[in-house]
Amino acid sequence: MSGVVSIMRGMGNNDPYWVRGDGAKMLGDYVMVAANFGLRPRGTLVPTSMGMGIVCDTGGFAAANPTQLDIATAW
Repeated sequence: MSGVVSIMRGMGNNDPYWVRGDGAKMLGDYVMVAANFGLRPRGTLVPTSMGMGIVCDTGGFAAANPTQLDIATAW
């Protein structure tokens, strides 16, 4: 996760990284999520079932499921 946070810092986001009580990984007030960058570029704010999210990363899932989000958790 430190690499993802470092990339976000390089983009100018200096919000604190922390893990919420329910295990959601947070960047400031936003739940960290992975998404398809073609639809949702890094830094995009998106509603999730766990609160407002911020796109910080992508993953292999994005090719087959471009509208899917992957919420970052510590569990």
